Amino acid sequence: MKIFLLEDDFALNKIVKLSLQNRGFFVDSFTDGYKAIEVIINSKYDLYILDLNVLGFDGHKVLEFIRKDDLNVPIIMISAEIDIENIKKSYALGCNDYIKKPFDFEELFLRIQYHLSHIKKDENNDLLVDLGYDFFFNTIEQTLHKSKHEIELTSKEKLLLSLLVKNINSTVTNEMIHEYVWDSKEMEAVSMRTIIHKLKKKLKNGMIINLRGIGYKLIR
Repeated sequence: MKIFLLEDDFALNKIVKLSLQNRGFFVDSFTDGYKAIEVIINSKYDLYILDLNVLGFDGHKVLEFIRKDDLNVPIIMISAEIDIENIKKSYALGCNDYIKKPFDFEELFLRIQYHLSHIKKDENNDLLVDLGYDFFFNTIEQTLHKSKHEIELTSKEKLLLSLLVKNINSTVTNEMIHEYVWDSKEMEAVSMRTIIHKLKKKLKNGMIINLRGIGYKLIR
């Protein structure tokens, strides 16, 4: 799962990021609202964690911007603000949760798990997806298993396979891969082909098909 973190306290930003990475999440972290908006325009995430008071666009502005494009992605606000009006405004703008600082990292992790599991159920997606040929993919932990044995995946392979599983039997365009798997605006076609090739070798031949000039499809 790919998480977006906006927190202007550098120390807290680093601690939260490392904590979530140690839990198996992929985290892009930022400290100001202007940069946050710039990145959100070009990338897709599974969950957003937004501090309220940051430089540039504040957390409410970033929240509004996200909700204009996506009404369903989970958004968790974190703030030292205990003013009920700020909390009410956050929920009115569409946040899913509001955590007051200081908070326990285990609580944050549990809430992240809850919201990711909840959105999966709303989408009628199983948390453990049967890919066929005795392959199974855990959509929360992003782990691939065959015959109950885990197959090691790199970070990019996990993100790519997660995207393919979300759209199983449907086309995943090159643009979708760019937005979800790569963080930068630039993506070399050779890099994408390399990741696809390596992932194909870890699955049964023919499970991932190439749609020339369009993208790829995971079939079962």
